Amino acid sequence: MASPVSEIKPANDMPDKIGKYVIINKIGKGSTGMVYLSHDPYYRRDVAIKVYNIEEDSDADRARVSRKMFFNEAHMVGMLQHPNIMPIYDAGEEDGKYYVVTEHIQGARTLAAYCRPDNLLRVDDVVEIIYKCAKALHYAHGRGVIHRDIKPSNVMLTIDNDVRIIDFGIAIVSDSDVSRIEGIAGSPSYMSPEQVQSEELTPRSDLYSLGAVMYELLTGFRPFRADNLSKLLHQIVYATPPPIHTYRDDLPEELENVVATSMLKDANKRPNTGATMAAELTRVYKDLRQKYDSLDNQEHFDLLRTLTFFHEFSHAEIWEVLRASDWHEYRDGDDIVKEGEIDDRFYIIVSGGVSVASNGSTVGTLESGECFGETSYVRGAKRQASIRANGPVTILRVSSTLMEQVSSSCQLRFNKVFLRSLINRLQGSGGGNT
Repeated sequence: MASPVSEIKPANDMPDKIGKYVIINKIGKGSTGMVYLSHDPYYRRDVAIKVYNIEEDSDADRARVSRKMFFNEAHMVGMLQHPNIMPIYDAGEEDGKYYVVTEHIQGARTLAAYCRPDNLLRVDDVVEIIYKCAKALHYAHGRGVIHRDIKPSNVMLTIDNDVRIIDFGIAIVSDSDVSRIEGIAGSPSYMSPEQVQSEELTPRSDLYSLGAVMYELLTGFRPFRADNLSKLLHQIVYATPPPIHTYRDDLPEELENVVATSMLKDANKRPNTGATMAAELTRVYKDLRQKYDSLDNQEHFDLLRTLTFFHEFSHAEIWEVLRASDWHEYRDGDDIVKEGEIDDRFYIIVSGGVSVASNGSTVGTLESGECFGETSYVRGAKRQASIRANGPVTILRVSSTLMEQVSSSCQLRFNKVFLRSLINRLQGSGGGNT
């Protein structure tokens, strides 16, 4: 299990060892157990170990069923080899504790980070993520595994913008000796109507949950909300979620239809497979890519990710900065900023170098990854230096006005990194105020 949050400092109750694995740190806590970081010396890789909260039942038969379910899951999920499903490397039982060992992905976040109205992903990114999830679920369903707990916190987004579905902890293995877990399992807000009513589940239940996740990623709101569980479950069975266009009017109708269809009450009217849902998303994705001119945008994004300036930014935050910016290229000798000018932009050098001059004298140079334009923090302030291109230069020009419209987390990150870069530059060989 990759950690969806920053690493947690060791606790006194943290075990020294689980099975053959020496515990390094506690990295997460979920509804079904604790997650620890370890290192596999044989394969020379970091791993995550999830210890499940499976209490020994006083009923011997029920305890046997629980153990069988656990090892069925570990065995079946361990056999799933798909790039968008978190692999299980090992599983075991020690001192009455059950655990699985999985890939550990440094720096990954769950989709829960992008379910707020002020921190949404780009629409085409959402479509691509859900497409990958649908394909991965199609693969798992074809091998008899229904996840049964698809929700934002069970989908990881890696620093390479890839996807991993995690935590098959309550998955059902079709045709196994144990086909059901007694009672309701799963996260209520994302459960299908048939899951709420404890009916037999099919792969289409996972597709409903995936549709509910997409709804939230697009709007920042869950499809159903209530002040108690009973009302929530009643809505899931009988109510229709508010149409997506009531939250935002910039989405194509085809995309809204995909979400609505996947969340139909009648399971037989939903997409019949994950592959079908993925195919519908493919058509939407092509139209969105044309709308956003994403070929250029993706190239710009990839370039920014390599710059030191953006190393602390999440993918979503980089996209936010891009949306508040324009991309501009200068030739050798071109003036980028003139002393005495007033403008509201910050500047980040994507490639090339510039010279900094004040009162007609060169006072320094700046290179790729560095920034200038700190006077933008003061409205109406005049530039204190001139910036000129030394050879071909590519600049990201960030509007301070547009930056006020991005998420608070992105603004704080940008301000922190921008000011720190300027302070470091000014304390060094520096170049004067710009």
